[in-house]
Amino acid sequence: MSAVATPEAGTPRARHARWSAALQALGWALVGALACASVIILEPNMVEEGLVVHVAQRIAHGEHLYRDIVFFSGPLAFELLGALFRAFGEQILVGRWTAALLQGVNAAVAFALLRRAGGGALAHAAAAGVAALPLLLFPFFSMFYYTPLAMDLALWATYAALRGQDSTGSAFLAGVLIAGVALCKQTLGLALAALLLAALSSCAPRESRLRRARGVLAGGLVATFVTVAFYGLRGDLPAMWRCLVTVPLSLGEQFSSRYMNLWPPGQLAPELSPHKVMYFPNLYFLKYGIYVPLGPGIVLLTQLLYALPFLALAATALARLAGPLPAAVWMNAAQLAAMTTNLFPRSDWGHLVFTLPAAGLQLLLLAAAPLGRLAWLRTAAALALIAVLGTTSLHNRDWLHSESGPPTWGPRVPLRPVSLVYKLVTVPRVIRYIRDRVRPGDPIFVARAEPLLYFATDTTNPTPYGGVLQALHEEQEEAILAALPRVRFVVMSDIDQPMWAYYSDELPRVQKYLERYFRIPRSYPRDDASWILVLERGEDQGPTWLDMIDRWDEARAWTLDEAHVEQVYTEKPPRLVSRQNRRALPIRLGPWGGGIDYTFTVPPRARFESGVGYRGMVSLEDLHEHPPRTTMVVSVRTGGAFETIAEQRVSDAPMEGRRWTDVSADLSRYAGQEITLRLAAVPDAPVGTRNLSWWASPRIVVDAPARAD
Repeated sequence: MSAVATPEAGTPRARHARWSAALQALGWALVGALACASVIILEPNMVEEGLVVHVAQRIAHGEHLYRDIVFFSGPLAFELLGALFRAFGEQILVGRWTAALLQGVNAAVAFALLRRAGGGALAHAAAAGVAALPLLLFPFFSMFYYTPLAMDLALWATYAALRGQDSTGSAFLAGVLIAGVALCKQTLGLALAALLLAALSSCAPRESRLRRARGVLAGGLVATFVTVAFYGLRGDLPAMWRCLVTVPLSLGEQFSSRYMNLWPPGQLAPELSPHKVMYFPNLYFLKYGIYVPLGPGIVLLTQLLYALPFLALAATALARLAGPLPAAVWMNAAQLAAMTTNLFPRSDWGHLVFTLPAAGLQLLLLAAAPLGRLAWLRTAAALALIAVLGTTSLHNRDWLHSESGPPTWGPRVPLRPVSLVYKLVTVPRVIRYIRDRVRPGDPIFVARAEPLLYFATDTTNPTPYGGVLQALHEEQEEAILAALPRVRFVVMSDIDQPMWAYYSDELPRVQKYLERYFRIPRSYPRDDASWILVLERGEDQGPTWLDMIDRWDEARAWTLDEAHVEQVYTEKPPRLVSRQNRRALPIRLGPWGGGIDYTFTVPPRARFESGVGYRGMVSLEDLHEHPPRTTMVVSVRTGGAFETIAEQRVSDAPMEGRRWTDVSADLSRYAGQEITLRLAAVPDAPVGTRNLSWWASPRIVVDAPARAD
């Protein structure tokens, strides 16, 4: 089925209808753009937006994507923002104003899609729903990023394909837009190409199906040829192929996550609980914080949202059993199915939000025909939806602005933070500290995945990577280690991220390099807000001869029971996160303490180095507090009893416990001898339930680069 019946072309009534529809679409475009623009000054984004902004700035300065900058998503968002930076200046709001304009187009296209499908008043509800996205699904639609750009292009391609039933030119445009989706996210573009081409070929008049299909293919091929020619003429085609094809194929399951459990209703699966921030609406955590217990209401709502794409597709299949469906339903079903593939293998909230618009449009398209028999009911439903969407959007807008704090991230990021973690002094302190001590363009290294900091501090990234990339760890280590000698400052997350992988596992040689050469400056404050820190190059601490965390399996771990008798155990304690550039070696404690013993022959000029005293630690499963009134003891045995060579009391003062205290001991007098080195936690009283202690990056250091590992 093609377009809804309209007055005969060329008549005054037909011209009036076209002008009226155009004005209504323009009105919704303005509403959509203004809705998005109302929140573009809110909530900086360190990772997703930060990556595109950082890469675009490097492109604007002449670097080549894929050759000088390694990433595995399509080039369109990066190259587009790079061009916009050249034209309008390197300002973060350039991308955000672009997002607002694109959002306005989305609202107009949603209106046009439903109107062409015969949705009547529901076309206004569709436009209102799309216009409300930046306020209902904040902050994803108010920032410039490659996934929302892919969703924009997918929506436009769907409408172009609908018009392409009657026009080869529109079919050609659909092909160009589908290629644009692939140039944002390769897998999403491939899925959309297959599904939308099938839908168009099925819905177009029989005599013109082949012509329309050729139009789509021609549009995609032209866009592909232009892209290949662009990178080929620059000599970057092999690098592009590697980043867009070879690297993604090697990712495998490294980027995957479990899907949100849909049963039992209102209950979150226990295995998902440690990762709850990934799955629930961002706006919910903005309002209530990440530590609030999740009630059955929000869990059920989230489950319904995760089920919505599949429910909409199932409803489409059921509706088909009742009779033929309009072409618009099949076109949007193709878009919805393609967007749903984006939920796999990574099924988090940040992917779901870009599937929900297509699901909502599909439900409206399915409702258009039944409600069309009762025009007053369709109008009433549309008005009710618009009222709910408008009221909720205005409420969210006002709340977001009232909750936001002043822009404290420096002149290059003049955005008002809304998240509590972004309103803390932490990030502004990092930005100010570095900006006060470097010149524009100096290199720094952001150790994990906060690339917006390069832009905020007006510094450069000496590596080709905006953050840790899966499947390229060995390559990244070589490039980062080659770049670090030129770097004075490193920015590093205080708490390593156990949700996916530990930095010390992904880039172990980089982690050890940072431990050896970098320290938190004495002038840099450390407090409860310090979830991200500045490290400064300092005195070389010496090469590691024995890393005790790496050698846990060769050690003897023990606890002291009620009778002060040693009890040996072989099961590893829980993995603890790194804190303040130190990895944690956990040791289990019995009622009267515990420890771990290492036996080795001491090399010349050796010394023991570690740290103690950080009282609060985190594992993937739990929070841990160090037992009070405890002394950390280093002792050596060469054949007889253990001799204490160093000890440090763990302070129980209220304001202590936020930093490591260095512990070291000279082992040179044992050179050439086999010794047992014991690291022990000795409490003054039984430890009770606090049965875990830890040492910070314990190692044997030598003055010469002889290594045992």
